[in-house]
Amino acid sequence: MLRTLTTAALLVLGIASAHADDASTRVSYADLDLTQTADAETLAARLQDAATAVCLKANPENVSPGALENCVNMSVHMAMSRIEADMDGIVHDKLTNVRVAMKDL
Repeated sequence: MLRTLTTAALLVLGIASAHADDASTRVSYADLDLTQTADAETLAARLQDAATAVCLKANPENVSPGALENCVNMSVHMAMSRIEADMDGIVHDKLTNVRVAMKDL
């Protein structure tokens, strides 16, 4: 199961720059139990920090506060969508296993 995701600010910014190739990072949440509030807050902070770093790296010469905030918000939103898709896949796989097990009874 993949428990890391890529926050790609390049897609949000829609820019082409010399720094574009490096404008992504991996954020792991393998060590977190997202049903726990503290762990969910930890992931939120990791995503925020990673998105800020990626957005600054993607366009270091010209990042206005409004543009940076928009980039970070969009990057975090994309990352959250990816996490939700991963979790939906995990739940689907588990339910498929249950269905298969029920047929074997």
